[in-house]
Amino acid sequence: MGTTKTGPIFRKEQGGGASDPAAVLDAATVARIHSSPQPDDGSRVADLEAALAKYRGKRLVTFIKGFPDPDSIASAVAHQHICRSVGVESDIVHFEELSHHENKALVKTLEIEMLNWTDAIDLGLYCGYCCVDTPNGDLPIPRPEHLVLVSLVDHHKASGSIVADFVDVRENSGSTGAIYTEYLSQRPALLEPKTKQSTLLATALMYAIRSDTDDFLLAQPIDYDASAFLASYVDREVLALVSRQSISAKSMDILQVAMDAKILKGTYLIAGVGFVREEDRDGIAEAADYLLRREGVDTVVVYGIIGGHTVDGSLRTESNTVDPDKWLKDLLGQDLAGRHYGGGRRDKGGFQIPLGVFGHCSNRDLLWQTVKTTVEDLVFEKIGASRDK
Repeated sequence: MGTTKTGPIFRKEQGGGASDPAAVLDAATVARIHSSPQPDDGSRVADLEAALAKYRGKRLVTFIKGFPDPDSIASAVAHQHICRSVGVESDIVHFEELSHHENKALVKTLEIEMLNWTDAIDLGLYCGYCCVDTPNGDLPIPRPEHLVLVSLVDHHKASGSIVADFVDVRENSGSTGAIYTEYLSQRPALLEPKTKQSTLLATALMYAIRSDTDDFLLAQPIDYDASAFLASYVDREVLALVSRQSISAKSMDILQVAMDAKILKGTYLIAGVGFVREEDRDGIAEAADYLLRREGVDTVVVYGIIGGHTVDGSLRTESNTVDPDKWLKDLLGQDLAGRHYGGGRRDKGGFQIPLGVFGHCSNRDLLWQTVKTTVEDLVFEKIGASRDK
């Protein structure tokens, strides 16, 4: 088990050819977006099963956009489990590196198979794709015309129009994992009898719900209901093992840099941490989490240059007036394709801005000073603060 896998999904060498793609959905199919809150009588999981069943005997791909976190990973595994229950094979593909040590431990300990996207993956072998834990079906790669969006399940604010056979977007859920747990609770046979596979799935979902709701501080009723249902299935020893992963040495180093570089403006704290390796980028989020605990601070922005290619940042807030999603979108705007550089949810957000040609600057000190000054100027203007105070 692991995050690297070989097999039929990879493009054959020249002359081999891929199998013919199966029939796809009518592109005019309009998504059904379920408004919340509303009572659930089991129709949602029935609709999901019906959408997936159109591909019985065929293969779909479930994409994780952004850096894989416990909620997206567990939701993708749950989706894969439901796919298989209706006779559909599904691979899980993530575009960004699995970087956080806790997420690596989750994947390894729970024996989760995922594929890191490369150009060697042949999308011609899939009839359609599914998305979990993301507000839209856009992909960071060119999408073949035959590859249609089959389903999307998420708990964030919907972003733009979504065309798919099945859409379930619930802002009144603290996690996508809770939504998938609800599906499973309406189909108890999917976890019975208790097997190693069903136990590990339940454990992954429980950890995802805890993680995405900040240990239930941000939980909604559906998250509590989901946890109650999962309680009898989880492996508590495995859950404890995954939950007590220690902070890495590199994350501690990033935190120290952030503490030394912090700038306080009223209740805001801004910290630039310089150049960070791609495999250590989650240290930025961990530093933001920690610095939010400082007395007198209710909003934190920590950022750095990742791998010399992008400026990545994390926002954390306890403010009643800061909406991370709107705050970051207003602050950073969008690219020429209309994609926002940042976004978020109730108490946290993140952003990623490509450096483009400036990433080739040989003077690292000058590059960092330019990035630092630009980010600070943007934030100071946003919060109405001056640089010299």
